[in-house]
Amino acid sequence: MTPRKRNKFHCRPLHKAKEPPPDHYYLTQRVTFWIAVFSVLAFVTGNMMGQHGWRVFWKSVMGRQDDSLIVYTGTVPPIARIPDFHKWSLYGEGGRTFADVPQQYLISMPRYNGTQSDQLFYSIEYMGSYATGLQDEGSHPGVDIRTPPGTPVQSVMNGVVQRVDVDSGGFGKYLVIRHPNVPDPSSPDRLTTLYTVYAHLSEQLVAEGQVVEKGQEIALSGQTGLASGPHLHFQMERDKDVQGNPIPHPFWPYSSAEARAANLTFNQAIDQGLNQDRGLADTVNPFVYIQAQYAPVQVVENDERTAQSPETSEQRRQERIQARVAKRQAEFVAEEQKKALLAQSDETAMVVPIEEQASSSSSSSLEAVPAVVAAPVPSRDYVALEVRLAGSFTGREWTKVEVVLKDASGDVAALAQPTSDIYMRTAFGRAEFRPSVLTAKDFVNGKATVEMLPLGRTTVVVELQPGAILSAPMRYRD
Repeated sequence: MTPRKRNKFHCRPLHKAKEPPPDHYYLTQRVTFWIAVFSVLAFVTGNMMGQHGWRVFWKSVMGRQDDSLIVYTGTVPPIARIPDFHKWSLYGEGGRTFADVPQQYLISMPRYNGTQSDQLFYSIEYMGSYATGLQDEGSHPGVDIRTPPGTPVQSVMNGVVQRVDVDSGGFGKYLVIRHPNVPDPSSPDRLTTLYTVYAHLSEQLVAEGQVVEKGQEIALSGQTGLASGPHLHFQMERDKDVQGNPIPHPFWPYSSAEARAANLTFNQAIDQGLNQDRGLADTVNPFVYIQAQYAPVQVVENDERTAQSPETSEQRRQERIQARVAKRQAEFVAEEQKKALLAQSDETAMVVPIEEQASSSSSSSLEAVPAVVAAPVPSRDYVALEVRLAGSFTGREWTKVEVVLKDASGDVAALAQPTSDIYMRTAFGRAEFRPSVLTAKDFVNGKATVEMLPLGRTTVVVELQPGAILSAPMRYRD
């Protein structure tokens, strides 16, 4: 039987046109192709060149901002210019903004000294109460600065914007800035990370993750949130508590539940100092830190590998960051020392020796000029500060404290003067000082006298800033 032939099937494409090669559009549509390419490049470049483009890009790639790029270069107050309220009140300050203040009524921010005389500018002081506003009489963790709406607010140190948010029931519009690699107020020869909070703002002018410089305008003051009048709430916080746990930012010494448990309203909790000890441990008096003007910490870079090398990538990363911080701090310190040496050399060049003064006397004088014998000149430099005070005190009475400038040999540097202001504080106990800030004019023959009033019966240890110079203990005696 002959096998049946099967029908053959053929597949033919319905569309016979061939697909163009990959370079078709480049070859046939060259102009359109390059227009599209340049449009994409222009779009990407324009976004990267914007205010936050590269920052957002690198943050998405690297994660967190590299803190080694941020170096401490000193501090400035949160507000550069503020109205002189004595004069502005005569002008009629009510209902006006910062833009309405005449230029002749603007002054530099007055120094904070934690006394009642401050309250014209600092309505609520550090750890103060709403009842009196005075320092250490409550648990208010920051300082309220009286200022008209729209006052420019500036970053007090170099840092990174940690948070930009709105708290309608409390801080209102606020900012949190992280300041890495700054001197630790408890031990200024070590580095730490601090946070500053700026609250009740009318405008926020920066974005989260943005790097800001000392003195850069970051916001405008206002009256948002829980605020009875226009002011800037300014506080400074530590990175971790005494147990090493991270501190939430912004920080407050008590929660609403803790206030209710104590049968206190929000204001009553502040006035009665609820959790004041927690506030003192986790925050820093912001103006004491700013006015101290700590010197940059010189971190010693160690290139030798130890036997116990870091075991994790995070530890190796931290080691690299510390090395870069050390390099940048060393460069900054070297530049500051160079400026100081140039200033000192200019001052020395202006001093005319006694012999030259004698020889430059008028030649018309008939009397002979006697020979001048050069006498030893006391040192104009000092290398140390010393605090001298009594060993004990009795009752509520003022006592004398002496601050002495010492030269390299340990003697009093009679001709020396401090190169910066010296701030009187207590490292232990409480006391008032008159004056609380020493300037060059307060020193006579290398010594300055301060009146101190111990508060309470606690031992007092006096501290000088910058430098954290401590006195011997002054104990209470019945």
